[in-house]
Amino acid sequence: MSDLERWRLVKQFTIYQAALLSHGYDPASVYGIEFERWPVSVRHATLPTINALKHAIFDRTIPLVREVYCDSFGNDVDLSESLIHSKRIHQWYFEHDMYDLFFRIKPKPAHEVDDPRGLFYAPKLAAANAAWRAVTADPKRLRGKSVKQALQEWLEEHAAEYGLLHKGKPNATGIEDIAKVANWRPNGGAPATPEDAPEPPGGFSQTSPLDQENPYSGSFGSDLDDEIPF
Repeated sequence: MSDLERWRLVKQFTIYQAALLSHGYDPASVYGIEFERWPVSVRHATLPTINALKHAIFDRTIPLVREVYCDSFGNDVDLSESLIHSKRIHQWYFEHDMYDLFFRIKPKPAHEVDDPRGLFYAPKLAAANAAWRAVTADPKRLRGKSVKQALQEWLEEHAAEYGLLHKGKPNATGIEDIAKVANWRPNGGAPATPEDAPEPPGGFSQTSPLDQENPYSGSFGSDLDDEIPF
């Protein structure tokens, strides 16, 4: 079970958590960190969703399970304390005919290579795809390591999910072969530590291109210093 999948055990989310999960990030990675200190790319990715959720709460489109306000007049919803039920978020996406990466995921065609139910499911190819997505989405995995080493480390952690065990332990040979397939830097060498892109002038009101930190699956591991269908 991935870090993101564990959040499915939770049924009530803060606005910040809902926005992060909607974009495929793990809220645990920013626990205790103020929004202004999140990586620039993550803020730019989630801010539209945060604002949309706030507006939906203000106009009562989305009811809150727990209402917490930043002032005594009830004018400013506390985004890190107020709670929304997951069903309400799913319904909100459904009513707008939209999909996200957690609450209302777009169904995959049955033939997709990483769908275990698909006719042409290939476990090793699926593992290579998943490892590539996870490592490219998490710059911390590349610190002090080659791409191949980072890929192998992820594959070892998820060996059971993709049938990469031998006598109960990760199959080193099979994992190395899969890492070679997913390795986008076959010449070796550890890449330079990624840095956050400078924040554009004018704040979040301006559109800014996002870098490639946003995964389509798995956990949120950006360069942080610390955290039903209908």
